[in-house]
Amino acid sequence: MQSSTSLSEKICIITGANADIGKASALSLAQMGITVVMVCRDPSREKSRQKEVIAKSGNSAVDLMLADLSSQQSIRHFVEAFKVKYQRLHILINNAANFDLSLKEPTLTEEGVELIFATNHLGPFLMTNLLLDILRSEEHTSELQSHSF
Repeated sequence: MQSSTSLSEKICIITGANADIGKASALSLAQMGITVVMVCRDPSREKSRQKEVIAKSGNSAVDLMLADLSSQQSIRHFVEAFKVKYQRLHILINNAANFDLSLKEPTLTEEGVELIFATNHLGPFLMTNLLLDILRSEEHTSELQSHSF
């Protein structure tokens, strides 16, 4: 069953949207007309990737916001900024990951957590939990459940 809400009214967050699967997902969703929030760590590198997704998709509703998924403080700041800018969220794609096999010794984050565990597990868990209120909002829950992508 199709929803009466247009895809252009949907908002999606994609972490790790600067390369590989994240970038391909951002482009694909932007081509569908969805507002895409690309979440990345480095603004100097990622601005060009945002411009590339906009150019290839023809969708100017591609935003770039910063967050380091290994940092709980960075995630909290991102979620606060996101909720100020956007009042709804329909899709959350936790794609960011760290697979740095060159690390010989455990590296700890500012919170004292091992870096890869923080990035790949705790970060997505925290971000999802901090965004649950707007993901679950009554305003669009039924629309999301009835829309087929």
